[in-house]
Amino acid sequence: MRKWAILCISAIIVSVLGAVSINLMGETTTVPETSITTSSSSVYQYENNDDLINQIYDDIYEDVYQELYDNFLDAIRADVYEDIYATIAAKFDTLLAQSSMNIPLDEMQEKIYSVSELASQSVVGVTSYVGVEGVSLGSAVIYDYDELTNTYYIITNEHVIDDGDNFKVVFKDKSNVSATLLGYDKDVDIAVLSFSGVNLNQNIEVSPLGSSDSLTKGTIVLAAGNPRGYDFYGTFTMGIVAGVDRMTDWDLVVPYIQHDASINSGNSGGPLYNLEGEVIGINVAKFATDEIEGMGFAIPIDMVKDVVNSIRMLEGSFNDISSSVSLNWVNVNPDDYDINSDLESIKLYLPNGIMRGLLVNHLVEDGVLDTSGLALGDLIVKVDNYQINLLYGMYEYLNQNYQSGETVTLWYYQLNKTTLTFSSTLQSKTLLLN
Repeated sequence: MRKWAILCISAIIVSVLGAVSINLMGETTTVPETSITTSSSSVYQYENNDDLINQIYDDIYEDVYQELYDNFLDAIRADVYEDIYATIAAKFDTLLAQSSMNIPLDEMQEKIYSVSELASQSVVGVTSYVGVEGVSLGSAVIYDYDELTNTYYIITNEHVIDDGDNFKVVFKDKSNVSATLLGYDKDVDIAVLSFSGVNLNQNIEVSPLGSSDSLTKGTIVLAAGNPRGYDFYGTFTMGIVAGVDRMTDWDLVVPYIQHDASINSGNSGGPLYNLEGEVIGINVAKFATDEIEGMGFAIPIDMVKDVVNSIRMLEGSFNDISSSVSLNWVNVNPDDYDINSDLESIKLYLPNGIMRGLLVNHLVEDGVLDTSGLALGDLIVKVDNYQINLLYGMYEYLNQNYQSGETVTLWYYQLNKTTLTFSSTLQSKTLLLN
C-alpha cells in the first residue's frame, strides 16, 4: 500500500534540496538530513527513505482514503439502488394489476372514521311539540335496544323536551317517528325517551355507554349532533378534554366535562365520544362571547347512567330531595354567608364548625319539603347517615339509594329569622319521597 501511494504521489515532488538518493522500489540509502518541498508547499524533514515515505503517507492518507471510500460507496449505492427500485417497481406493478387497492391509514384516523360511522347511525334529532306546533329541537343518542319489544331508547337533555307535550325522533333523511317520554331529571338535565322499531326503514346502531370516572385532560373527544337545527344534521367535530369536574355558576349539581369540540345550539343532548366509540358525556351547554372562543360542557356519563337507570327502574319521572326544593350549596368558611330569599336579603352566621351544607331558599309547592316543617334559611347538613361534603356526592348518594315511596331523614339546623342565627341543636325530619 505504501509503495503504491509513493508512486502515486511521485509526480507532485517538485524539487529536491540537498543530495538525496531514493529508491522508490523500497531500497534505502543513508543520506545526510535532507528536505523536499511539494507543490502544496509542505516541507518534509527526513533522514532516510522510510522516514520520507511515512511522512508523505500520513500527509495524504485522508485524501486518498476518502476518495477511495467515496468511489466504493458510489459503486455499492448504484447496485443497491437498482435492486431497491426493481423490488418496488415489481410490487407496484402487482398492485396496479389488482382491481382494488387498500391504502393503510394511521390508527387514530381509522378510529375517527369508525366513530363517525357509528354516530351517523346512532345520533338522532328530537323535536318537541305542543299539539302540532314545534317548540324546540335538539340531539339524542340511541343507547339501548329491546329486541323482544323492538323498542329503542334514547338519551337527550331535559331542556330539549321540557316545553313539549309530544315528541318525535328525526332521522338523517328527515323522516320521523313518535317518541314516548319515559322520565327526566331537571337537576342533571337528562331525559329518556323510547320509540318503536316496527316497520322502521333505518340503519340503526346502539352506542355503548363508557365511563367518565378516569377521564383526564388532553383526552381526544368527538362530538355529534345537529348544531343550529336539522340543516346541519349529523355534524361531527373533534376536540380534547379541557377540564373535568367543572362546577358552573348556573348549576351546582353537575361536575361537567369541559371540552373544546365545536358544539352549538341544537347539539344539546348529543353524545361526546371517546376514540373507542364509547359515549363518555352528554353535551349540554357552551360558553361563547366576544371574550371567549368557545367552551363546551358535557354531563359525565357515569352520572347520566345513574339518572337513566333510576328512570328505567321507576318507569317514569322521579323526584329526589334536590328536585323537590331549590337548595343553595354552601361551601364557605363559617364566618358569614349572604343569601337572597323570596322575602329579603339576609346575612347568616353558620353554626359552629359547619362549613358545608344545603340551604333552603325556596319551597316547591306540593314538594317533599312543602309540609315538612322546614323553612327558608334552614341548613341541611346530613341525609340519614350521609354527611354532606360535596354536592355531586350527595346527589349521587340520593340517586343510588332512594326511590319514590321510600323515607329519608334529613338532619338540619333551624334558622331563627328574628336573630338571623341558627339553632345550636341539630334537628331531624323523616320524610316520604313522592
